[in-house]
Amino acid sequence: MAVSAKTVPVPFAEKQTVDTAASATVQYAHSGAAKLSGWLVDNTANGAKSYIKFYDATGSVTVGTTAPIALFMIPASTSRMFSMPGGISFSTGIAYAVTTAGGTAGNTGPGTALTVRLLISL
Repeated sequence: MAVSAKTVPVPFAEKQTVDTAASATVQYAHSGAAKLSGWLVDNTANGAKSYIKFYDATGSVTVGTTAPIALFMIPASTSRMFSMPGGISFSTGIAYAVTTAGGTAGNTGPGTALTVRLLISL
């Protein structure tokens, strides 16, 4: 897994997290209250759609059982950028996973890991 975080000087986010091996294994991008302002998901290496699922948590997430607070579909062989004016609020922390099925029950990761970039406002 290759997850990194750095400070970014932009007016809508203070932190950028980059994961070059996003899969069905939950990753914890931020601990504590924050807003997710934008994200880029690169699914160009997969011939099937993928879903990124976001959880308001800093632990105890079970992909396929824990209900996500938001999820977004990324079409096959594409890269998608999402921007959320005002952001999505998280009170506990920002966690995410990438699966091949939407809804709560999907727990299988894509054939090839995705790259995920998150812009987080503190």
